Amino acid sequence: MRVDIDLGRWELSRTHWAVKDEPIFDILMRHGYLNRQQVEASQKLRIPEPAVLPPQTVDDSFNNSQVFIVHGHDEIAKLDVANFVTSLSLEPIILHMQASSGMTIIEKIERYSNVGFGIVLYTPCDVGQKVGDLTGQHRARQNVVFEHGYLIGKLGRPRVSALVKGAVETPNDISGVVYVAMDSEDNWQEQLKIEMRGAGYHV
Repeated sequence: MRVDIDLGRWELSRTHWAVKDEPIFDILMRHGYLNRQQVEASQKLRIPEPAVLPPQTVDDSFNNSQVFIVHGHDEIAKLDVANFVTSLSLEPIILHMQASSGMTIIEKIERYSNVGFGIVLYTPCDVGQKVGDLTGQHRARQNVVFEHGYLIGKLGRPRVSALVKGAVETPNDISGVVYVAMDSEDNWQEQLKIEMRGAGYHV
């Protein structure tokens, strides 16, 4: 059957498979190795019955009794925001204050960010600049920027607000993100309340 199945002169001694486009079942039946009933039975075995999958349920509920706080090295700003959240009778979720239980950082973020609102603190903790520039700009910690994007992806933009303290560079590729200036008169608190009310919080 070498000619029928298009086997070259040396293919039987090769150590790799050759893909052919010949009708193998027709060839085997023509040479008497299979009959029509066997072919039809094998074809039925190759087409499995469609699996019955349970209906997918999406948990779109949010815990509106907690607020996830992302922060850098500015302890005063972190405590100010935590105290503000507590004053609203809500529970501030600060990652390093939660039990690790053997989890990695990203696993802790995934577990404890199941909340209805997130506040991301952009404080001047780092300095960054383009290669060749002589002066740099204040930036937030890299983990802050990462967790900001993570919360947007998990909770949605309306449920995340960025609180900016001082002259800090903010990501320019996130459009429609709420940035609230952390002023000394505490006007930021009222602005955050407005955003939280829009996310379903009764504050």
